[in-house]
Amino acid sequence: MANVQHSSLTGAELHEPKGVAAASADTVYVADGGGSGNWEILNPYGGILYNDIAGSGTTITTPSAYTIMDIAATATHLNGFTTNNLGRLTYTGTTDRHAHAVFDMSYKHTTGSGQDVTFGVYKNGSLLSNYEAISTADSNSFQRMVLHFDSMMTTNDYYEVYVKTPSGSVEVYHFYFFMMGMPG
Repeated sequence: MANVQHSSLTGAELHEPKGVAAASADTVYVADGGGSGNWEILNPYGGILYNDIAGSGTTITTPSAYTIMDIAATATHLNGFTTNNLGRLTYTGTTDRHAHAVFDMSYKHTTGSGQDVTFGVYKNGSLLSNYEAISTADSNSFQRMVLHFDSMMTTNDYYEVYVKTPSGSVEVYHFYFFMMGMPG
C-alpha cells in the first residue's frame, strides 16, 4: 500500500473519519491529545417550559424553607440532557462541560403585599452557593425573576430551582429553565 498523505486525497479516495459509522447523530470527533479521540455532543443543551399566563398558574404552598419547584414543565429541544418533566434538567453527556444556564419565571405571592420570595439553584440536591436571588412580590401584580448561572457538570448531574418565602404561597405562571454546555 502506498504511503499517501490525507491532504493529497481527491475524489473517490476521500473518506469519512474513522468511527463515523458508529457515531451518534449531531456529534463531532474531539481529539484527546494522545493520538485518539471520541465522538461527542460538542455543545449539549436542553430546556423545560411551563406557561399558564392566562390561567391560575401552579401554587407552591407555604415554602418557608427551600422547596423544589416541581412544576409540570414540557421539554424543549433536549440534546445531551433529559428532564423528569417536574423542573429538573439532567446532563447525560459523557464529557465534563462548563454549563451556562438561565432561569426565567413570572409569579405572584398569595398575600396582599410586600413578601420576599427567594429562589435558589440546586445541583444534585444541594444549593449552589452564590446562586440565589430575591425579590418582593404581592398578589396584585406579576413579578419576574431572571437568574443566570454557571457550573461545571459531569454525567448525570442534575439541576433544579427551589423557592422559599417567610409566609404565604407562591403562584407560578411562567417557568423556563435552559442549560447549555461548552468545552472547558
